[in-house]
Amino acid sequence: MRIIFYTVCCLLFSSCITEYTLDGSEDFEEQYSVNGLIRPGVPASIYIHKVGDLGKMETISDPSKLRVWITWNWEGEEKIDSLQFSVDYFEGDAELKFNTSYHLNVLLPDGKLIKATTNIPSPAPSYDVNLKFPAGFVQLDNITGPFSRFVMTMPDSLIEAKYYESMLLQVEENDVSKFKIQYCRNDDTATLIENLPSNYLPYFLFQNNKGDKLPMILNFDSVKANPFSNRFIFRLSSVSEQYFRYKKSLLQHLDVLSHTSEFDAPMLFFPDIFKELQPVYSNIEGAEGVFAGYNPTDLSVTCNLSGYECI
Repeated sequence: MRIIFYTVCCLLFSSCITEYTLDGSEDFEEQYSVNGLIRPGVPASIYIHKVGDLGKMETISDPSKLRVWITWNWEGEEKIDSLQFSVDYFEGDAELKFNTSYHLNVLLPDGKLIKATTNIPSPAPSYDVNLKFPAGFVQLDNITGPFSRFVMTMPDSLIEAKYYESMLLQVEENDVSKFKIQYCRNDDTATLIENLPSNYLPYFLFQNNKGDKLPMILNFDSVKANPFSNRFIFRLSSVSEQYFRYKKSLLQHLDVLSHTSEFDAPMLFFPDIFKELQPVYSNIEGAEGVFAGYNPTDLSVTCNLSGYECI
């Protein structure tokens, strides 16, 4: 009986191998990943890779066989900019402009056309961000001390709904070109209604609803933001819908669990392995990836000093 049992198991195992063995002669359609985040004042840069086994990105052996270009309408005239391969990405010549829609085209060697469309929105309004320090005190196992609050008051909403991304930058070596992103916490409705985590993020996504009349006030808290030893820039970017949905899907894909209002750092970016990951947004027709526009504005941070406090 034992011999018969082993024989049956071997037959079943060998049949499974035969059933799922891939024939190298089969013709699989090549898959591509196309990515480009564009902003005004600089030419477009597009990264293109082949998607190999298990989603692994592979370099293109002969980029000259691909034709990459963008088109747009400027003052009633159709414009075109051909992108040339440089090191590891395709780069254009024309400086991009805001309030403009751009159309990306990638022609593959087999004649297949990959397409995508986005716009670069107008810049966010420029105004000061008020810094309060200390805004409170926190005492946990791994964090103890005062925290700073950055209060951003946005003006009355425009007629159309707009999408935004915000981040706090700590300036290093008194050089605005050298900085690092500070992780913050935000519990305001504008960010919470996006169903995203609020605790210790490098950036926040939010939007103003169409028809809103009241100013929007948001508070961003950081335990590492000390105005007496550091200088800060608050970067507010107006972003396209494609950019907004892409970044939002990234945070949902990471599945951050910290939704509490406390400085609960141990829960930061801890994935729930029992929950299915959300797909990352893509707006590329004929491939995977994202082509999206954004427009960053650096806002000055004001500290109304009173003694040893920013009020």
